[in-house]
Formats: sequence, structure tokens, C-alpha cells
Amino acid sequence: MYYEPQREDEPPGCRQVWTLTIATFAIVLPVVGALIGVLGAIALALVLFSVHPALALIPIAALVAAVVAFAQWEQRRHRPE
Repeated sequence: MYYEPQREDEPPGCRQVWTLTIATFAIVLPVVGALIGVLGAIALALVLFSVHPALALIPIAALVAAVVAFAQWEQRRHRPE
């Protein structure tokens, strides 16, 4: 990347900064959300395991269902033409 001076016909503003910020958050936020969700599911599994061992299967089943749903969504999105 290189610095591009502002053209005189453009009004001053921070549109480029907002565009880069939104693009960065669009990349980072889903990953951070997935990590928080997995850590929450692990913590919930540990808490439920302390209550009853069979209850620990609930968050594990939810994680498996989420991975299967994501895989099917990706397959539909990237079908060969």
C-alpha cells in the first residue's frame, strides 16, 4: 500500500478509515465470536458434568450440531458449477 494524497474535489472526511475499520471487524468478529462460543460450551460442559455426567453431553451435542450445520452451509455455498 502507498499513500494517496486526497484529491481536491473530494470533501475532507474519514470515510476510508471507517471502511477499513468495518472490513477489519467483519473479518475478526466472527472468529472471536466462535472462540467465545466454544469456550462457553466447554465451561458449560464442565459445570453440567459436575451436576451429572450425562448432562455434559448436551453442550457437546450442540457443538457437533453447529459444526455439521456449518459444513452443510459451506457445501451449499461452494457448489461446483
